[in-house]
Amino acid sequence: MVSTIPDLKPRVNATPRNKPWENITIPNNGPHIDRPPSPPAQPYSSSRTSTGGATPTILTRQLSSIALIILLYTAGMPFEPFGWTLGRLAGTYLFDRVFGGILLFSCFYFQYRIASLRASVIVSVPALVSPSSGTRIQNGRVVKDEATLSSTPVWVYRTSTYWHLAFSEGALLLLAEFGPSEILRRVIVVGIVSGLWLVGFAATPESYKRWAWGHIKAYLFFIILDEIRRVAFSAIGANSGGRRARQARW
Repeated sequence: MVSTIPDLKPRVNATPRNKPWENITIPNNGPHIDRPPSPPAQPYSSSRTSTGGATPTILTRQLSSIALIILLYTAGMPFEPFGWTLGRLAGTYLFDRVFGGILLFSCFYFQYRIASLRASVIVSVPALVSPSSGTRIQNGRVVKDEATLSSTPVWVYRTSTYWHLAFSEGALLLLAEFGPSEILRRVIVVGIVSGLWLVGFAATPESYKRWAWGHIKAYLFFIILDEIRRVAFSAIGANSGGRRARQARW
């Protein structure tokens, strides 16, 4: 009978017995941490530099706006929009003296502001009465809604069209200055002033508008006070037998 001697040499391929703490699996990605989402990438703009200053394109537009301001002042003076529209009535002189300078000199700022734009602007016209205005019932009573000041978009001004409009404006102002017709000069100047007010007012920040309105009220006060003084002295001179002299329009 052949007896079998067991092999006491350990097997190389034998699987060792696992220990209890070796059954724990640790994830490789670490603990979960809530992080805020990354901000979206800003769109690239050719009119913005790393320092936030004016680029050569905007600087060139600003220099061209100064030339357009000089042309507008040369072709627009004397600026009497109410006298041109309503004729040589006595009251038109007052409106031209009070509002003519404000309308024209505000366009000088609007011209420079439009040249400094970095993005498109929605041009809108004010609508004094909103579609929702009317009457409504509140607590059993009929209440009349006040008119809400809203605006109606009419056009989108894009900075890419600046040079087309600038060359057109310059050509029209040269025609108004050196053209043969005075009526043509008035029509061109009034049209350009209206266009600058339409685009420039929409492009002006609200804080600038409030600052300007505060100074305009002081200007209007002194202009009206001067007109009251002039009318009073004219009445005194007429009662004393003197001859009233009309001041030349500025």
